[in-house]
Amino acid sequence: MKLKNIIDYIEDWAPKSLIDTWDNTGFQIGSEKKDIKSILIALDLDEDILKKAIEDKFDLIITHHPIIFKPLKNIISTNPKEKLILDIIKNDIAVYNAHSNLDLAIGGVNDELAKLLNIKNTINLKEIFKREINGESISYGYGRIGEISETGLEEFIGVIKSSLNIENLILYGSIHKTIRKVAVCGGSGSDFIENAIEGKADLYITADIKYHEAQDAYERGLTLIDVGHFHSEKIILPVIKRYLEKEFKTLSIEVVMQQSLPKKIY
Repeated sequence: MKLKNIIDYIEDWAPKSLIDTWDNTGFQIGSEKKDIKSILIALDLDEDILKKAIEDKFDLIITHHPIIFKPLKNIISTNPKEKLILDIIKNDIAVYNAHSNLDLAIGGVNDELAKLLNIKNTINLKEIFKREINGESISYGYGRIGEISETGLEEFIGVIKSSLNIENLILYGSIHKTIRKVAVCGGSGSDFIENAIEGKADLYITADIKYHEAQDAYERGLTLIDVGHFHSEKIILPVIKRYLEKEFKTLSIEVVMQQSLPKKIY
């Protein structure tokens, strides 16, 4: 299977037109003409992922986070990131990623996060734009906000931990609260706290929450939960695998659930 066919299929789901202006994502290393027999899927591309790709002879690495985000002035082996790129090229491994477009896409990161937590009647937390598709107006945006069956926060925290397979999370606010309306955003979602407040959410689940933002949200009645960046987005990796397997039945596809930045709350 040619790489171009795989890229085109992914971009049917998460088109390039959804890539945000601040983002640098898509096809980053390799040739579209390359024959692909095996794909490794991960959240980030680091030394461990590349080592596995080399040892197990994967032709393509697909990640959510771009390996090349900021412009490179040079590519030299004394810089860890640049050495990684050199090693990828040397081993003839192609690299593709879908970042903000997969956050915004229908059935992408945020829809999957809401689905796992059984949040119903969801709409975009922050609408970015609309597109006309077959005469229908489709809205795209960051995060989702919707409803759950009314429950205590302590009980719902158990649901979050079980659904995301995590032992710990950070709660900003009182655990003695009844929850009905819930907002979520995979990744760094602090920019959308105001949207969660405007949407009258009881709880906002995201990652990378800063102290003063949490303080402001608490004072305004919004409870926050930080589940960690990796855990809020890892949920999309098996979805990518299933999506590809529907179309490319002969490809060998593997998901690696591994944090590139070792992090544990003790």
